[in-house]
Amino acid sequence: MAGSPPMNGRAPLRRKLPSPLRGGAGGGGLFATSRRRSEPPTRLRCAPPPSPQGGGSARPAAIRLGLALALIVLPLPALAQTDNAIHGRLELQDAGQFSGPDSLQAALGAQNANDALGNLRITWQPTWGAWSAMVHYEVSAQYGPGVALAHLQSGLIPEPPSTWFNLTNTFVNHGQLIAQQTIDRLAVTYTTPSLVVRVGRQALTWGSGLVFRPMDLFDPFSPSATDTEFKPGVDMLYVQRLFADGSDLQLIVAPRPDHVGGAPTLESSSAAAHLQTTILGHQTTWLLARDHGDWVAALGVNGAVAGATWNIELVPTFLHGGGARVSALANISDAVTLAGHNATVFGEYFHNGFGVSGGPFALTTLPPELLDRLARGQLFNTHRNYLAGGLTLEVNPLLTASPTLIAGLDDGSAFFLVAASYSLADNATLIAGAQAPIGRRGTEFGGLPIAPGGRTLLAPPAQIYLQLRRYF
Repeated sequence: MAGSPPMNGRAPLRRKLPSPLRGGAGGGGLFATSRRRSEPPTRLRCAPPPSPQGGGSARPAAIRLGLALALIVLPLPALAQTDNAIHGRLELQDAGQFSGPDSLQAALGAQNANDALGNLRITWQPTWGAWSAMVHYEVSAQYGPGVALAHLQSGLIPEPPSTWFNLTNTFVNHGQLIAQQTIDRLAVTYTTPSLVVRVGRQALTWGSGLVFRPMDLFDPFSPSATDTEFKPGVDMLYVQRLFADGSDLQLIVAPRPDHVGGAPTLESSSAAAHLQTTILGHQTTWLLARDHGDWVAALGVNGAVAGATWNIELVPTFLHGGGARVSALANISDAVTLAGHNATVFGEYFHNGFGVSGGPFALTTLPPELLDRLARGQLFNTHRNYLAGGLTLEVNPLLTASPTLIAGLDDGSAFFLVAASYSLADNATLIAGAQAPIGRRGTEFGGLPIAPGGRTLLAPPAQIYLQLRRYF
Protein backbone atom coordinates (compact mmCIF):
# COMPACT_ATOMS: atom_id res chain seq x y z
CA MET A 1 0.00 0.00 0.00
CA ALA A 2 1.25 3.49 -0.80
CA GLY A 3 3.24 5.04 2.00
CA SER A 4 4.26 1.79 3.65
CA PRO A 5 7.92 0.80 3.55
CA PRO A 6 8.51 -1.70 0.75
CA MET A 7 10.07 -4.94 1.89
CA ASN A 8 12.67 -4.79 -0.86
CA GLY A 9 13.38 -1.14 -0.15
CA ARG A 10 13.15 -0.13 -3.77
CA ALA A 11 11.86 3.26 -4.85
CA PRO A 12 10.70 4.66 -8.18
CA LEU A 13 13.38 6.16 -10.37
CA ARG A 14 14.39 9.66 -9.38
CA ARG A 15 17.40 11.65 -10.49
CA LYS A 16 19.63 13.93 -8.44
CA LEU A 17 21.38 17.14 -9.39
CA PRO A 18 25.14 17.24 -8.87
CA SER A 19 26.33 18.69 -5.60
CA PRO A 20 29.57 20.43 -4.73
CA LEU A 21 29.04 19.77 -1.03
CA ARG A 22 30.84 17.00 0.88
CA GLY A 23 31.82 15.35 -2.37
CA GLY A 24 28.28 15.10 -3.69
CA ALA A 25 28.01 13.86 -7.20
CA GLY A 26 24.46 14.12 -7.94
CA GLY A 27 22.53 16.56 -5.95
CA GLY A 28 19.10 18.05 -6.22
CA GLY A 29 20.23 21.53 -6.71
CA LEU A 30 23.01 23.44 -5.06
CA PHE A 31 22.89 21.50 -1.82
CA ALA A 32 22.19 17.91 -2.77
CA THR A 33 24.39 16.08 -0.32
CA SER A 34 26.61 13.05 -0.44
CA ARG A 35 24.92 11.77 2.66
CA ARG A 36 25.70 8.49 4.30
CA ARG A 37 23.23 6.40 2.32
CA SER A 38 20.89 8.69 0.47
CA GLU A 39 23.33 9.37 -2.31
CA PRO A 40 23.53 7.47 -5.55
CA PRO A 41 26.66 5.35 -5.82
CA THR A 42 28.58 8.18 -7.45
CA ARG A 43 29.81 9.16 -4.01
CA LEU A 44 30.58 7.52 -0.71
CA ARG A 45 30.43 9.39 2.53
CA CYS A 46 34.01 10.23 3.29
CA ALA A 47 35.10 9.59 6.83
CA PRO A 48 37.74 11.83 8.40
CA PRO A 49 41.22 11.15 7.06
CA PRO A 50 42.90 8.28 8.92
CA SER A 51 45.35 8.99 11.69
CA PRO A 52 49.03 8.09 11.27
CA GLN A 53 48.28 4.90 13.22
CA GLY A 54 45.56 3.99 10.76
CA GLY A 55 42.56 5.30 12.67
CA GLY A 56 41.13 3.96 15.92
CA SER A 57 37.42 3.57 15.17
CA ALA A 58 37.42 0.88 12.48
CA ARG A 59 37.72 -2.09 14.84
CA PRO A 60 34.78 -1.21 17.16
CA ALA A 61 32.66 -0.43 14.10
CA ALA A 62 33.53 -3.79 12.56
CA ILE A 63 32.65 -5.56 15.82
CA ARG A 64 29.26 -3.82 15.95
CA LEU A 65 28.70 -4.73 12.32
CA GLY A 66 29.40 -8.40 12.95
CA LEU A 67 27.29 -8.57 16.13
CA ALA A 68 24.31 -6.97 14.41
CA LEU A 69 24.46 -9.48 11.58
CA ALA A 70 24.84 -12.41 13.96
CA LEU A 71 21.89 -11.42 16.16
CA ILE A 72 19.54 -11.43 13.18
CA VAL A 73 20.99 -14.11 10.93
CA LEU A 74 21.94 -16.97 13.28
CA PRO A 75 18.47 -17.78 14.75
CA LEU A 76 16.55 -17.58 11.49
CA PRO A 77 17.40 -20.83 9.62
CA ALA A 78 15.80 -22.88 12.39
CA LEU A 79 12.63 -20.80 12.24
CA ALA A 80 12.22 -20.30 8.51
CA GLN A 81 9.58 -22.45 6.87
CA THR A 82 11.02 -22.13 3.38
CA ASP A 83 14.46 -21.92 1.79
CA ASN A 84 14.73 -18.17 1.26
CA ALA A 85 17.42 -17.35 -1.26
CA ILE A 86 20.04 -14.64 -1.02
CA HIS A 87 19.82 -12.01 -3.74
CA GLY A 88 21.79 -8.94 -4.61
CA ARG A 89 22.97 -6.31 -7.02
CA LEU A 90 26.40 -5.42 -8.32
CA GLU A 91 26.88 -1.96 -9.79
CA LEU A 92 29.91 -0.49 -11.53
CA GLN A 93 30.03 3.19 -12.43
CA ASP A 94 32.31 5.68 -14.08
CA ALA A 95 31.46 9.38 -13.75
CA GLY A 96 33.08 12.57 -14.99
CA GLN A 97 32.39 16.02 -13.52
CA PHE A 98 33.21 19.40 -15.01
CA SER A 99 33.15 22.61 -12.98
CA GLY A 100 33.70 26.27 -13.76
CA PRO A 101 36.94 28.17 -13.02
CA ASP A 102 35.31 30.07 -10.11
CA SER A 103 33.84 26.97 -8.48
CA LEU A 104 34.84 25.58 -5.10
CA GLN A 105 35.99 22.44 -6.89
CA ALA A 106 38.42 24.49 -8.98
CA ALA A 107 39.68 26.31 -5.87
CA LEU A 108 40.41 22.93 -4.27
CA GLY A 109 42.25 21.64 -7.34
CA ALA A 110 39.54 19.40 -8.81
CA GLN A 111 37.85 21.49 -11.49
CA ASN A 112 37.44 18.36 -13.62
CA ALA A 113 37.26 14.93 -12.06
CA ASN A 114 36.74 11.34 -13.11
CA ASP A 115 35.78 8.77 -10.48
CA ALA A 116 35.14 5.03 -10.61
CA LEU A 117 32.93 3.21 -8.14
CA GLY A 118 31.88 -0.33 -7.37
CA ASN A 119 28.94 -1.23 -5.16
CA LEU A 120 27.70 -4.66 -4.04
CA ARG A 121 24.45 -5.11 -2.10
CA ILE A 122 23.49 -8.53 -0.72
CA THR A 123 19.89 -8.97 0.44
CA TRP A 124 18.22 -11.71 2.49
CA GLN A 125 14.54 -11.52 3.45
CA PRO A 126 13.43 -14.83 5.00
CA THR A 127 9.84 -15.46 6.12
CA TRP A 128 8.31 -17.93 8.52
CA GLY A 129 4.56 -17.71 9.02
CA ALA A 130 3.52 -14.26 10.20
CA TRP A 131 7.17 -13.31 10.85
CA SER A 132 9.81 -12.07 8.43
CA ALA A 133 13.24 -10.51 8.58
CA MET A 134 15.18 -8.15 6.36
CA VAL A 135 18.98 -7.99 6.11
CA HIS A 136 20.82 -5.90 3.51
CA TYR A 137 24.61 -5.77 3.54
CA GLU A 138 26.42 -3.31 1.28
CA VAL A 139 30.08 -2.80 0.45
CA SER A 140 31.33 0.05 -1.78
CA ALA A 141 34.62 1.39 -3.04
CA GLN A 142 35.40 4.61 -4.86
CA TYR A 143 38.59 5.79 -6.52
CA GLY A 144 39.28 9.22 -7.96
CA PRO A 145 39.89 12.89 -7.13
CA GLY A 146 36.34 13.18 -5.80
CA VAL A 147 37.41 11.28 -2.67
CA ALA A 148 40.10 13.77 -1.73
CA LEU A 149 37.80 16.63 -2.70
CA ALA A 150 35.15 15.32 -0.32
CA HIS A 151 37.67 15.35 2.53
CA LEU A 152 38.49 18.98 1.80
CA GLN A 153 34.82 19.96 1.57
CA SER A 154 33.68 18.05 4.66
CA GLY A 155 32.34 20.33 7.33
CA LEU A 156 31.22 23.07 4.97
CA ILE A 157 27.75 22.29 6.32
CA PRO A 158 28.12 19.90 9.30
CA GLU A 159 25.95 16.81 8.86
CA PRO A 160 24.09 15.45 11.92
CA PRO A 161 23.42 11.71 12.33
CA SER A 162 20.51 10.60 10.14
CA THR A 163 19.76 7.48 12.18
CA TRP A 164 20.45 6.02 15.62
CA PHE A 165 23.06 3.30 15.26
CA ASN A 166 26.25 3.66 13.26
CA LEU A 167 26.50 0.39 11.30
CA THR A 168 29.00 1.72 8.75
CA ASN A 169 32.66 0.75 8.77
CA THR A 170 35.25 2.56 6.62
CA PHE A 171 38.04 0.00 6.17
CA VAL A 172 40.08 1.87 3.53
CA ASN A 173 40.46 5.65 3.50
CA HIS A 174 43.64 6.87 1.89
CA GLY A 175 44.29 9.51 -0.76
CA GLN A 176 41.93 8.98 -3.68
CA LEU A 177 40.56 5.65 -2.43
CA ILE A 178 37.81 4.98 0.08
CA ALA A 179 35.99 1.71 0.84
CA GLN A 180 33.09 1.16 3.22
CA GLN A 181 30.74 -1.56 4.39
CA THR A 182 27.36 -1.03 6.01
CA ILE A 183 24.19 -2.79 7.06
CA ASP A 184 21.45 -0.81 5.34
CA ARG A 185 18.51 -3.02 6.40
CA LEU A 186 18.21 -4.92 9.67
CA ALA A 187 14.59 -5.43 10.73
CA VAL A 188 12.05 -7.96 11.97
CA THR A 189 8.37 -7.78 10.92
CA TYR A 190 5.16 -9.30 12.27
CA THR A 191 2.26 -9.25 9.79
CA THR A 192 -1.45 -10.08 9.99
CA PRO A 193 -4.21 -9.20 7.50
CA SER A 194 -4.88 -5.96 9.39
CA LEU A 195 -1.62 -5.17 11.18
CA VAL A 196 2.07 -4.70 10.35
CA VAL A 197 4.69 -4.15 13.07
CA ARG A 198 8.31 -3.69 12.03
CA VAL A 199 11.27 -2.78 14.22
CA GLY A 200 14.82 -2.07 13.11
CA ARG A 201 16.53 -0.41 10.16
CA GLN A 202 14.05 -0.04 7.29
CA ALA A 203 13.04 2.32 4.49
CA LEU A 204 10.01 4.60 4.52
CA THR A 205 8.68 6.93 1.82
CA TRP A 206 5.75 9.32 2.13
CA GLY A 207 4.33 11.78 -0.38
CA SER A 208 3.38 11.80 -4.06
CA GLY A 209 6.06 14.07 -5.51
CA LEU A 210 7.65 13.08 -8.82
CA VAL A 211 10.74 15.29 -8.53
CA PHE A 212 10.39 17.10 -5.18
CA ARG A 213 9.11 15.41 -2.00
CA PRO A 214 8.18 17.90 0.75
CA MET A 215 6.14 15.30 2.68
CA ASP A 216 8.99 12.77 2.85
CA LEU A 217 10.80 13.38 6.15
CA PHE A 218 13.18 10.41 6.10
CA ASP A 219 16.26 10.64 3.86
CA PRO A 220 14.39 11.67 0.69
CA PHE A 221 16.18 11.30 -2.61
CA SER A 222 17.37 14.48 -4.23
CA PRO A 223 15.56 15.51 -7.44
CA SER A 224 18.35 14.27 -9.70
CA ALA A 225 19.44 11.04 -8.01
CA THR A 226 21.04 8.71 -10.54
CA ASP A 227 20.32 5.57 -8.48
CA THR A 228 17.27 5.22 -6.25
CA GLU A 229 16.58 1.50 -6.35
CA PHE A 230 17.23 1.25 -2.61
CA LYS A 231 16.24 4.06 -0.29
CA PRO A 232 18.43 4.59 2.78
CA GLY A 233 17.41 2.68 5.88
CA VAL A 234 16.45 4.43 9.11
CA ASP A 235 16.32 2.89 12.60
CA MET A 236 12.67 3.07 13.62
CA LEU A 237 9.56 1.40 15.00
CA TYR A 238 6.84 1.17 12.34
CA VAL A 239 3.21 0.17 12.93
CA GLN A 240 0.55 0.04 10.21
CA ARG A 241 -3.15 -0.61 10.80
CA LEU A 242 -5.17 -1.63 7.74
CA PHE A 243 -8.93 -1.03 7.64
CA ALA A 244 -11.67 -2.83 5.72
CA ASP A 245 -12.51 0.27 3.62
CA GLY A 246 -8.94 0.46 2.25
CA SER A 247 -7.75 3.16 4.64
CA ASP A 248 -4.54 2.70 6.59
CA LEU A 249 -2.94 4.39 9.59
CA GLN A 250 0.84 4.39 10.02
CA LEU A 251 2.66 5.29 13.25
CA ILE A 252 6.43 5.63 13.45
CA VAL A 253 9.07 6.52 16.01
CA ALA A 254 12.63 7.21 14.76
CA PRO A 255 15.08 7.95 17.60
CA ARG A 256 18.29 9.81 16.74
CA PRO A 257 21.25 11.26 18.66
CA ASP A 258 22.47 14.80 18.13
CA HIS A 259 26.00 13.55 17.53
CA VAL A 260 27.57 10.30 16.34
CA GLY A 261 27.79 7.81 19.21
CA GLY A 262 25.46 9.76 21.48
CA ALA A 263 22.16 8.76 23.05
CA PRO A 264 18.91 9.66 21.25
CA THR A 265 17.44 13.04 22.14
CA LEU A 266 13.90 14.33 21.78
CA GLU A 267 15.01 17.33 19.71
CA SER A 268 16.86 15.12 17.18
CA SER A 269 14.26 12.35 16.88
CA SER A 270 11.01 12.00 14.94
CA ALA A 271 7.54 10.62 15.68
CA ALA A 272 4.65 10.73 13.22
CA ALA A 273 1.12 9.60 12.41
CA HIS A 274 0.21 9.15 8.73
CA LEU A 275 -3.35 8.40 7.58
CA GLN A 276 -4.55 7.53 4.06
CA THR A 277 -8.28 7.44 3.40
CA THR A 278 -10.75 8.19 0.61
CA ILE A 279 -13.02 11.24 0.94
CA LEU A 280 -15.57 12.18 -1.75
CA GLY A 281 -13.93 9.83 -4.23
CA HIS A 282 -10.41 11.24 -3.76
CA GLN A 283 -7.58 9.58 -1.90
CA THR A 284 -6.35 11.88 0.84
CA THR A 285 -3.24 11.78 3.00
CA TRP A 286 -2.98 13.35 6.46
CA LEU A 287 0.27 13.74 8.37
CA LEU A 288 1.15 15.01 11.84
CA ALA A 289 4.77 14.72 12.98
CA ARG A 290 7.21 15.95 15.56
CA ASP A 291 10.46 16.17 13.61
CA HIS A 292 13.77 17.50 14.98
CA GLY A 293 11.89 19.67 17.48
CA ASP A 294 9.44 21.15 14.93
CA TRP A 295 5.80 20.25 14.33
CA VAL A 296 5.00 19.22 10.75
CA ALA A 297 1.50 18.79 9.34
CA ALA A 298 0.53 17.81 5.81
CA LEU A 299 -2.50 17.27 3.62
CA GLY A 300 -2.37 15.49 0.29
CA VAL A 301 -5.14 14.93 -2.28
CA ASN A 302 -5.01 13.09 -5.59
CA GLY A 303 -7.39 12.32 -8.38
CA ALA A 304 -7.82 11.91 -12.14
CA VAL A 305 -8.80 14.25 -14.94
CA ALA A 306 -9.11 13.33 -18.65
CA GLY A 307 -7.08 10.18 -18.10
CA ALA A 308 -4.25 11.98 -16.30
CA THR A 309 -3.36 11.68 -12.60
CA TRP A 310 -2.89 14.75 -10.40
CA ASN A 311 -1.58 15.28 -6.86
CA ILE A 312 -1.60 18.26 -4.51
CA GLU A 313 0.28 18.54 -1.20
CA LEU A 314 0.31 21.27 1.44
CA VAL A 315 3.00 20.94 4.14
CA PRO A 316 3.12 23.57 6.93
CA THR A 317 5.97 23.38 9.47
CA PHE A 318 5.73 25.12 12.83
CA LEU A 319 9.23 25.94 14.08
CA HIS A 320 10.16 25.33 17.70
CA GLY A 321 11.66 28.81 17.82
CA GLY A 322 8.43 30.40 16.57
CA GLY A 323 6.98 31.08 13.14
CA ALA A 324 5.79 28.78 10.39
CA ARG A 325 6.91 27.81 6.88
CA VAL A 326 4.49 26.39 4.31
CA SER A 327 5.68 24.24 1.41
CA ALA A 328 3.42 23.05 -1.41
CA LEU A 329 3.50 20.73 -4.40
CA ALA A 330 1.25 20.07 -7.39
CA ASN A 331 1.88 17.66 -10.25
CA ILE A 332 0.15 15.93 -13.12
CA SER A 333 1.23 12.92 -15.20
CA ASP A 334 -0.25 11.00 -18.10
CA ALA A 335 0.53 7.99 -20.30
CA VAL A 336 0.55 8.99 -23.97
CA THR A 337 1.77 7.83 -27.38
CA LEU A 338 4.47 9.92 -29.09
CA ALA A 339 5.36 9.08 -32.68
CA GLY A 340 4.14 5.58 -32.13
CA HIS A 341 6.10 5.06 -28.90
CA ASN A 342 4.70 4.67 -25.39
CA ALA A 343 5.60 7.53 -23.08
CA THR A 344 4.77 9.02 -19.70
CA VAL A 345 4.87 12.81 -19.43
CA PHE A 346 4.72 14.91 -16.27
CA GLY A 347 4.83 18.42 -14.92
CA GLU A 348 5.39 19.49 -11.31
CA TYR A 349 5.41 22.76 -9.37
CA PHE A 350 7.16 23.01 -6.00
CA HIS A 351 7.06 25.86 -3.49
CA ASN A 352 9.86 25.63 -0.93
CA GLY A 353 8.59 27.31 2.22
CA PHE A 354 12.11 27.48 3.63
CA GLY A 355 13.64 29.00 0.50
CA VAL A 356 14.85 32.55 -0.08
CA SER A 357 13.77 35.02 -2.73
CA GLY A 358 15.27 38.19 -4.11
CA GLY A 359 18.99 38.42 -3.54
CA PRO A 360 21.88 38.41 -3.86
CA PHE A 361 22.54 35.56 -1.44
CA ALA A 362 25.59 33.68 -0.20
CA LEU A 363 26.01 30.44 1.72
CA THR A 364 26.80 32.29 4.95
CA THR A 365 23.66 34.45 4.70
CA LEU A 366 21.09 31.67 4.24
CA PRO A 367 18.49 31.34 7.05
CA PRO A 368 19.43 28.84 9.79
CA GLU A 369 16.22 26.81 9.39
CA LEU A 370 17.08 26.32 5.70
CA LEU A 371 20.69 25.37 6.47
CA ASP A 372 19.47 22.83 9.05
CA ARG A 373 17.38 21.03 6.43
CA LEU A 374 20.12 21.20 3.83
CA ALA A 375 22.50 19.59 6.33
CA ARG A 376 19.99 16.86 7.22
CA GLY A 377 19.25 16.11 3.57
CA GLN A 378 15.54 16.95 3.87
CA LEU A 379 15.87 19.80 1.36
CA PHE A 380 18.19 20.24 -1.61
CA ASN A 381 17.32 23.69 -2.97
CA THR A 382 17.75 27.24 -1.67
CA HIS A 383 15.07 29.24 -3.48
CA ARG A 384 11.27 29.16 -3.28
CA ASN A 385 9.66 28.29 -6.59
CA TYR A 386 10.49 25.53 -9.07
CA LEU A 387 8.88 24.01 -12.12
CA ALA A 388 9.92 20.59 -13.44
CA GLY A 389 8.84 18.77 -16.55
CA GLY A 390 9.92 15.65 -18.35
CA LEU A 391 9.01 12.34 -19.87
CA THR A 392 10.00 8.69 -20.03
CA LEU A 393 9.97 7.42 -23.63
CA GLU A 394 10.04 3.76 -24.60
CA VAL A 395 12.26 3.91 -27.68
CA ASN A 396 11.94 0.14 -28.08
CA PRO A 397 11.24 -2.75 -25.70
CA LEU A 398 14.85 -2.69 -24.48
CA LEU A 399 15.64 1.04 -24.45
CA THR A 400 14.04 3.92 -22.54
CA ALA A 401 15.07 7.58 -22.44
CA SER A 402 14.14 10.07 -19.70
CA PRO A 403 14.89 13.79 -20.17
CA THR A 404 13.95 16.23 -17.37
CA LEU A 405 14.25 20.00 -16.99
CA ILE A 406 14.12 21.70 -13.58
CA ALA A 407 13.67 25.48 -13.71
CA GLY A 408 14.21 27.88 -10.83
CA LEU A 409 11.42 30.44 -11.25
CA ASP A 410 12.97 32.95 -8.83
CA ASP A 411 16.33 33.46 -10.53
CA GLY A 412 15.91 32.05 -14.06
CA SER A 413 18.48 29.27 -13.65
CA ALA A 414 17.78 25.68 -14.62
CA PHE A 415 19.12 22.16 -14.58
CA PHE A 416 18.83 19.68 -17.44
CA LEU A 417 19.05 15.93 -16.96
CA VAL A 418 18.81 13.04 -19.36
CA ALA A 419 19.23 9.31 -18.74
CA ALA A 420 18.91 6.26 -20.97
CA SER A 421 18.46 2.68 -19.79
CA TYR A 422 19.18 -0.38 -21.95
CA SER A 423 18.30 -3.92 -20.91
CA LEU A 424 21.28 -6.15 -21.73
CA ALA A 425 19.56 -9.23 -20.28
CA ASP A 426 16.87 -10.19 -17.81
CA ASN A 427 19.29 -9.47 -14.98
CA ALA A 428 21.60 -6.80 -16.43
CA THR A 429 21.03 -3.14 -17.27
CA LEU A 430 23.26 -0.45 -18.78
CA ILE A 431 22.47 3.18 -17.86
CA ALA A 432 24.03 6.32 -19.30
CA GLY A 433 23.24 9.90 -18.38
CA ALA A 434 24.26 13.53 -18.44
CA GLN A 435 23.40 16.53 -16.28
CA ALA A 436 24.10 20.21 -16.93
CA PRO A 437 23.49 23.39 -14.92
CA ILE A 438 22.23 26.48 -16.73
CA GLY A 439 22.46 29.92 -15.16
CA ARG A 440 24.48 33.04 -14.58
CA ARG A 441 26.79 33.70 -11.64
CA GLY A 442 24.89 34.30 -8.39
CA THR A 443 21.95 32.05 -9.29
CA GLU A 444 21.27 28.68 -7.68
CA PHE A 445 22.36 26.54 -10.62
CA GLY A 446 24.88 29.05 -11.95
CA GLY A 447 26.71 29.24 -8.63
CA LEU A 448 26.11 30.78 -5.21
CA PRO A 449 28.97 32.72 -3.53
CA ILE A 450 30.20 31.11 -0.35
CA ALA A 451 30.52 34.54 1.32
CA PRO A 452 29.07 37.93 0.31
CA GLY A 453 31.28 39.53 -2.31
CA GLY A 454 33.42 36.41 -2.61
CA ARG A 455 34.69 35.07 -5.91
CA THR A 456 34.44 31.35 -5.07
CA LEU A 457 31.11 29.81 -6.03
CA LEU A 458 29.21 26.85 -4.68
CA ALA A 459 28.14 25.59 -8.10
CA PRO A 460 26.77 22.21 -9.20
CA PRO A 461 29.07 20.65 -11.80
CA ALA A 462 28.03 19.21 -15.11
CA GLN A 463 28.47 15.47 -15.22
CA ILE A 464 28.27 12.41 -17.43
CA TYR A 465 28.05 8.88 -16.09
CA LEU A 466 27.82 5.26 -17.13
CA GLN A 467 26.43 2.51 -14.89
CA LEU A 468 26.31 -1.26 -15.29
CA ARG A 469 23.94 -3.12 -12.94
CA ARG A 470 23.87 -6.90 -12.55
CA TYR A 471 21.22 -8.60 -10.42
CA PHE A 472 21.33 -12.05 -8.90
